[in-house]
Amino acid sequence: MKTFFRTTIFFALTLIAFSAVAQNDGKGLVDRRVTLDESREEKAKSEARKALPQAKPPAIQAEKREQEMPKLPSSDGTVKVSARLDDDSITIGDQTVLRITVEGLDGHRVQLPTPEALCGRAIEALESDSDTLHDASGKTTGIEQTVTVTSFDAGVHIIEGIVVSIDGNGQRVLLAPADTLTLTVEYVADADTVKCEVKADTDYIAEPLTFWEVARWVLWALLAAVAVLVAIWIVKRRKEHKPIVVLPGAKPLPADKRALKELESLRHKELWQKGRIKKYYTDMTDIVRRFLRNMYGIAAGEMTTRQTLNAFHGIADWSEESETLLRKLLQKADMVKFAKMEPESYEHDEAMQCAVDFVRKVAETHRINNPENEGGK
Repeated sequence: MKTFFRTTIFFALTLIAFSAVAQNDGKGLVDRRVTLDESREEKAKSEARKALPQAKPPAIQAEKREQEMPKLPSSDGTVKVSARLDDDSITIGDQTVLRITVEGLDGHRVQLPTPEALCGRAIEALESDSDTLHDASGKTTGIEQTVTVTSFDAGVHIIEGIVVSIDGNGQRVLLAPADTLTLTVEYVADADTVKCEVKADTDYIAEPLTFWEVARWVLWALLAAVAVLVAIWIVKRRKEHKPIVVLPGAKPLPADKRALKELESLRHKELWQKGRIKKYYTDMTDIVRRFLRNMYGIAAGEMTTRQTLNAFHGIADWSEESETLLRKLLQKADMVKFAKMEPESYEHDEAMQCAVDFVRKVAETHRINNPENEGGK
């Protein structure tokens, strides 16, 4: 694992150094990068404007409209109507706002034109809204209608037919020819409006990769590799039933002290007093079998009582007294677990004392036989 980390760090440093050299070599190319020629772009836009369909002269257009539409005044008493565009020049598909203002209402009721009535052959009304105008005293003096319009046809288009009805009595007000509005719609330079694809610009020189563009990918690769290795290591430790994090300096308890601590904890649970007798003897024998595995490597947890006694008989710390204690404990536990025997109350305490005496006796014999290792395993 340490060798891999060292190799990975060396590889990362090598790549970063290589990226720095490449950055210095390509600096001249970056400095000499060519941008778009602004004068040529302006020339293209000028040619596009020349190609736009031109509107008829205002005088001719006004004369034609007077012939086609009824002659209506641009005011009715105190009521005056005006209109304007926020932007009178847009590109294809862009939007602008048409504002129709009616002033001097003084109690008159007004019917504003609908968006459909404002739509022409080339101009589309998208949405309409209106708001009232007030004087300093809060009295309503007028109303303003805002209509969002757009166009997908290039050219110079005239907005006409803005008719306002007053008091709903048939009296109408029409914007005068002098108030005629024109909207210029321009092409989008160097763009295909059907396929929506921008033409490639050959005036650019490809920019070389910078140091940080290479370095960040190297760092991401290193982080991904470290994450994979950590995940593999955690899975391996869990399969081996080993702790993932081992605190430095924490010395494990000797096998005998660990077993005595577990037996004392089992005593405080008061399992047999609560009627869980089988659980009481099972946990007790498991603690003793685990003690034999930790102390001598005897896999007592997978052995029968006879096999456990035979394995214990062959260890260097065997004594007849300790074997008698182990046999008495295991046999009584077998009677409870398999023969469903129900011992007397005092027998439960005797079994616990038997387990404690066995652990202490074996640990004492081990210390006598191994004076250099008084703490046991």
